[in-house]
Amino acid sequence: MVENRVYVAEFNRAYGDNIRMAARRLERRWGLNVDTLPHKTTLRIERPADMSWSTFKDALRSVIQPLRGAVLLFSKRTGNVFVCSNSGNQPGQFQRID
Repeated sequence: MVENRVYVAEFNRAYGDNIRMAARRLERRWGLNVDTLPHKTTLRIERPADMSWSTFKDALRSVIQPLRGAVLLFSKRTGNVFVCSNSGNQPGQFQRID
């Protein structure tokens, strides 16, 4: 049995500049289990076992602002860290930070 993957995501310029709205969008549109953490721009997100990595990335991209939004994603299972920024040379691309 494959379990859900758990991530911690830190958002900069989330959808509507409102982290609660971004969390609701991830829950309602994408079916993710999302918890708001005490740090005001951080979410704990569970990716279902049947959701592909590319679909999960699409979900996260959908809740950051198109021109300047960004997300720092940390996998609790593997320890990998990813950054996706809509500004710069590679907008919207998830890059693994070593």
